[in-house]
Amino acid sequence: MTIRVFIAIEINSEIKNELSEYLSTLKRTGADVKWVSPENIHLTLKFIGYIEKESLINLNKVISDAASNIEPFSISIGNIGAFPSLNKPRVVFVCVQERGNNLFKIYERLDKGVEPLGIKKESKKYVGHITLGRVKSQKNISKLKNTLNSGTECYFGREKVTSLSLIQSRLTPTGPLYTRLNNFILN
Repeated sequence: MTIRVFIAIEINSEIKNELSEYLSTLKRTGADVKWVSPENIHLTLKFIGYIEKESLINLNKVISDAASNIEPFSISIGNIGAFPSLNKPRVVFVCVQERGNNLFKIYERLDKGVEPLGIKKESKKYVGHITLGRVKSQKNISKLKNTLNSGTECYFGREKVTSLSLIQSRLTPTGPLYTRLNNFILN
């Protein structure tokens, strides 16, 4: 049996509430965007996709190894961005920044570690971000772009990263349902 999973850093409720308020502003643009539910807001480190349940033991080892010898650290959550750009948004996100390079170090360990499990390495450079929504059509896109451009410099809070989570994602007609399968404490 296969399950759909990803590796993430969970975000505290205070920051989720701040992001939820900002999402309300974005929703008022009337743009055709599939917005992330506030309770599902997280920082993805590595999307795995569908994996055999039996492979979870090996995946847990990879995540545990990625979390080892890394001290807890803080990330700043703020500033709005979009892929590929604010002028042509397909994915709306909030930036994640840190003083060191722990996020990249963890990401690299995960990316290399899952390769023997048959999961391809990413071809793009890792950019720490929290997805807020995915644009579905051009409806009211100019209103969305104006709102995004007026809020590029903002701050939602600081998150103390103490663990990584393996999360199962069940797709439903009303949106994904997330269940934490395991938690891996840093260091």
